[in-house]
Amino acid sequence: MPKRSSGCFECRKRKVRCDEAKPECNTCLRRGTKCPGYRPTQSFILHTFDERTVKPGIVKEDESRYKYANSSGQHSVVQLLPRDIRPVDAPIPRPLSPVTIDRIQHLGNFLSLYLPRWKGEVLTPPSALILSLPNIPASRKNFLAALDALSAAQIAVSNKSYSLINRTRSLYGTALSQLMKSITQPNSAQEDETLLATYLLALYEVFVGVTNGHGFFYHVQGLLRLFKERGPSSFNSRLSMDIFHGTRYYSLTIGFHVRKASILDSPEWLAITSKEAITDPYVSLIDICIHVPRILERTDKLFRAGGSAEEFEKIMTDSQLLAAQGKEWHACFEKDGPRYTKVDVRTINGFLGVCDDLTFETVFAFNSFATSNTYLGYWMSMLILQSNAFLLARKFRALEPMQLFLWDRELSGYADCICRGVPFSCRPEAGYTGRFGTLTPLVVARKYFDAKGASKEIAWCERAYYGTKVPGLYTPPMPIVPAVKFSEFVQNSERYI
Repeated sequence: MPKRSSGCFECRKRKVRCDEAKPECNTCLRRGTKCPGYRPTQSFILHTFDERTVKPGIVKEDESRYKYANSSGQHSVVQLLPRDIRPVDAPIPRPLSPVTIDRIQHLGNFLSLYLPRWKGEVLTPPSALILSLPNIPASRKNFLAALDALSAAQIAVSNKSYSLINRTRSLYGTALSQLMKSITQPNSAQEDETLLATYLLALYEVFVGVTNGHGFFYHVQGLLRLFKERGPSSFNSRLSMDIFHGTRYYSLTIGFHVRKASILDSPEWLAITSKEAITDPYVSLIDICIHVPRILERTDKLFRAGGSAEEFEKIMTDSQLLAAQGKEWHACFEKDGPRYTKVDVRTINGFLGVCDDLTFETVFAFNSFATSNTYLGYWMSMLILQSNAFLLARKFRALEPMQLFLWDRELSGYADCICRGVPFSCRPEAGYTGRFGTLTPLVVARKYFDAKGASKEIAWCERAYYGTKVPGLYTPPMPIVPAVKFSEFVQNSERYI
């Protein structure tokens, strides 16, 4: 068999001798022709077969794949640059184990179900933390165990499978064991991954917790203790900051329930978010709202101790100053007008499947997911703060009918806005993070309507609250207002940090 020519494609075509210079032969250069390059040592071969005999027919080299492979700016499909060539003794990546593959699949399912489902969406910092999970190195067992438990819980809730929820309990127990090992080791207790594992387990309790909020409270309490051990100066990475933002919201919701302040309203902890609050309205709002639980704690102490008129005036003054800050924030937030439009509730995708009660027929369609969460946080915090101030005013002041009317109009406005803002966050497109963002506001609105004796609004809040719960998960159903007061529970446990 004659030796195959090793000349360039053009010289072979012309059947002339090729000097085989690289990258272009001199024969082509002298003729002023662009040299198309050379056939690689091993190339693609096309085989054709006779359909009747199933024997090889024509065997032909597909030379078009290699032409101009060595030309300037052109690269062949088989060409490797020196920097791309792996040394012979370079380590070969290990194949993924089935457990790792399952974890990746579960994490992908979790993210797709938990986060908002449209591109270009603006997220609040707590949701941004969940978005960053795939980029966190899987180097700590406590983080991986917590992520496994949370991902399984998401799948179970999405499928409304009570039996699957029971199976997640073993994963949750494993995650608790891994977390306990980390906390008892000084170096590991200070790591961001330990904070993140604790945070994810608190979120697990939101998904499928059956302890009336006690498990969620303990995890948040643990986070605050770890914060205290680390100190404010340790929050300097993007991951630690995202965990800090998420924990602040958790702490705030618990503070509203237990009416006690945490360490996060002190100046040294507020300094962490001072720069970010300048550009992020959500962060600046939480900087204001984080002070509300301390007002509630001081109020309860005043009532228990039978405080003086001076103490009452001091709390009222501080409440009014904080409310003024909130209203100033709101005016700045809406300097270009409200960031929502009013629409018929029937146009909100999926909400009538959650709550088909048309008590609130006109609802809000917000500009973005982050906008809806921010508004709900504002209305909820202002309703709690001003309801507390109203109770103080009624006890220590003689209010005129016009003053009573003005108080009622303001408070009813906040509760009404919460209910009209909830449907937007209950759409499937908002994900479970949107859904969870409605739970505490619904509790707050329901308690206000209960104080007013507004039975229709109470029924609406309860139907919206329970609308996406897993059937049979809570037996009997978890009350929208806990039967055991959270404050009594806290007093019987370690003081809220």
